[in-house]
Amino acid sequence: MTLIRMRLDPTTKAHVARRITEGKTSRDAQRCLKRTICRQVFKTLERTHRTKIGSVEELAQAA
Repeated sequence: MTLIRMRLDPTTKAHVARRITEGKTSRDAQRCLKRTICRQVFKTLERTHRTKIGSVEELAQAA
């Protein structure tokens, strides 16, 4: 996932370029990108989970 994003996504390219100018190697920049992707995925899963729980609670209260 990181390799594709590094190759195609302009935002990711800027992120990696910024890390490299900070003095990190390409591998370090990719490692930072992996952490960023993990945070994004976790937030998405967390939002989905909250929405489902809200629906279940509403159903339980309606019954």
